[in-house]
Amino acid sequence: MTFVSSRAGLFASVALFCCSVPDGAAAQDVSATDGAPQAHDPDEIVVSAQRRDQALSDVGISVSVLSSNAIAEHGITSASDLAKIVPGFTAADSALNVPLYTLRGVGFNDGSLGANAAVGVYVNEIPLAYPAMTQGAVLDLERIEVLKGPQGTLYGQNSTGGTINYISNKPSDTFEAGIDVTASRFDTMRGQAYVSGPLSKTVRARIAADFALGGDWQRSISRPGDELGQVERGSFRALLNWEPSDRVSVDLDLNGWYDKSDTQALQLIRFTPARPANVPRLPQVFNSPFAGNNARDADWTPGLDYGRDDRFGQAGLKIGYELSDAIRLTSISSYSDYKGNALLDRDGMAAVNFEARVKGTIKSWYQELRLSGDTDELFWSFGGNYRHDKIRDLQDTSIREGTSTVGAYRRTPVTANQQVETYAVFADGEFDIASTISLVGGVRYTEDRRDFAGCTADSGAGDLAAFFSPIVNSLRAARGLAPLPATAPGACVTLDANLVPGLQEKRLVENNVSYHAGINWKPAPRTLVYATISQGYKAGAFATLGSTTEVQLRPVKQEKLIAYEIGAKTSPLGSLLQLNAAAFYYDYTNKQQRGRIIDPTFGGLSTLVNVPKSRIYGAEVEASLRPVQGLTLYASYLYLNTKITEFTGINFSNQVEDFAGDALNFSPKHSVNAGGSYERDVSSNLTAFVGADYSYRSATSAFFGNVAGQEIKDYQVVDLRAGIRNDDAGWKVSVFGNNVLNEYYWNNVIRGTDGIARAAARPATYGIQFGFKY
Repeated sequence: MTFVSSRAGLFASVALFCCSVPDGAAAQDVSATDGAPQAHDPDEIVVSAQRRDQALSDVGISVSVLSSNAIAEHGITSASDLAKIVPGFTAADSALNVPLYTLRGVGFNDGSLGANAAVGVYVNEIPLAYPAMTQGAVLDLERIEVLKGPQGTLYGQNSTGGTINYISNKPSDTFEAGIDVTASRFDTMRGQAYVSGPLSKTVRARIAADFALGGDWQRSISRPGDELGQVERGSFRALLNWEPSDRVSVDLDLNGWYDKSDTQALQLIRFTPARPANVPRLPQVFNSPFAGNNARDADWTPGLDYGRDDRFGQAGLKIGYELSDAIRLTSISSYSDYKGNALLDRDGMAAVNFEARVKGTIKSWYQELRLSGDTDELFWSFGGNYRHDKIRDLQDTSIREGTSTVGAYRRTPVTANQQVETYAVFADGEFDIASTISLVGGVRYTEDRRDFAGCTADSGAGDLAAFFSPIVNSLRAARGLAPLPATAPGACVTLDANLVPGLQEKRLVENNVSYHAGINWKPAPRTLVYATISQGYKAGAFATLGSTTEVQLRPVKQEKLIAYEIGAKTSPLGSLLQLNAAAFYYDYTNKQQRGRIIDPTFGGLSTLVNVPKSRIYGAEVEASLRPVQGLTLYASYLYLNTKITEFTGINFSNQVEDFAGDALNFSPKHSVNAGGSYERDVSSNLTAFVGADYSYRSATSAFFGNVAGQEIKDYQVVDLRAGIRNDDAGWKVSVFGNNVLNEYYWNNVIRGTDGIARAAARPATYGIQFGFKY
């Protein structure tokens, strides 16, 4: 379908000149970061996107901001929910219990536990270095900032697409407390609470928690009455602020989350037998029903516990010391610990065609030290950081009813251990060369070292070892090599370059220089015109995947993105109207992607590949309007054009294909957001409010190339809300509906052993919420 004739046409025509900062126009109080305290117009949005407090209209980069009210109103409970409100951002189910994030077409489609995303995520300046860690980070937040484009100088590598910053509510000077209770469809109950206040003249604390319990929302299409999809998760945060003197501040941040919810089952849509000759041997697979157009319909193997037991904990310590009125020394230290264990049905069938038990741990240490200064004309900062990570990843895949393995072996356990060390030094600054013009710039040098050890192993049953041993010796005989003893049960079967099975050990050492430079011009108050160029990198990577040969486990090298952007931000009517616009062009080199190679013996095999050349360009416009008291309107539009310009690879038919001209995956060309809210006093102490939000995303794809079934269709989502509150008494009651049109859509397409299946988004959800603040 064409965009002009789409259901979003009306909204697009309005949004062609504007894009939103949803409910972000409310004034926000933020805690000090680097630099001297700044005075801001109380009607302006204040952000810390550049590691210091600035009015949004002074920041010469594209930033989407959601205030605490917007987070609550839009039902944002995870980074994945940002996909419905932030233009250009997509989130997808990777099939391996790890989310996939893409921003403006820049992302990484590998679900390995140790895969760094191309979109960085931070909480209070502390990195969540791996996507699996990000699941429970949305808790008691003051705001969310989504920075678009490479952020390498201030936020390091692995932010070629951008950065998501979560800024939590800080401990208060006076006693505060609040609670919210929500009841919604599928017997879901959610409770949120916080308490905050001073413990002494120099110490303040804040504690917050969030818990959710819910019933099944998916139903089997082959077994009426069998359901899946229970929810059980929670998160917590404890903040302690100590200011022993006017020049010293100490912030302790303890946070964590757990998730014991069911994993999501998929919807089978197409058969793609790996070995068609074996189809008659597997009627239980190829008689499996296809799912229709109902988000609740799916299928999975009966009798198994498709639950997860994921846990995350983090301790962070930030110490600030003002050496003088203009110079500040900041230290940030953190330790993060993740444990995951989940069983996933990835085939959308009752048969055991592609089941995966994924288990793993991540331990991450981080230290940053920086010095910053702020004078009337110059802001500067320089420093360094160090990160040390240990990752253990196990993927135990059961494919006993697959055409490629029937009668041969049942399981393929894959192990991968990684150790990562990253060192970096950086400098950044902004200099006012005139009262209305400033120059900005920064540079960062990074060195990244990764050690990998992994293989595919026999499960211990001996079937995979028995299957591979004669193949190995046949290959060795063809090379004139002596035969090897039979592979022992439980041993590695992945072959090295000399055709010896065993644990494969590899190392990757890389370095890079990120930079950004730009000019800001303020021709009038609350108006900014800017131009920037920036270069960012994403570190090279090893994948956790089933491997017959060490070639599959070779790393991809680091990717590079050079971004050019021009933009403008203005408030011509003060707080009544905010207009932002930006145009950008990305030169994308060595994009990392899950792909395939051809092995002379084993044929088409999965691996990581680099796409040599791609390009991205687009434009986004945004507006927020307050025409009368109590009414806020917003709209946004993003146009995104992505294309591979150089890449010859292997398609799913194991044929060589030139992918030049194909669009990048998870990159809808058109994104529209629109909506608003209205509130009005209905008595001396009661205020009624209503709100509506609309989002549209055009079609995209999950893979490169012309693969039937890979499409992610266009979709539109409408959310509604209404309620009443008493600000004097501190209570609020509201009702809401999410996806009220019950739009059927999906966020990813998973290619399994012998089929393709979809990960559907949730159907219409409605509920009631009660809140009280003291």
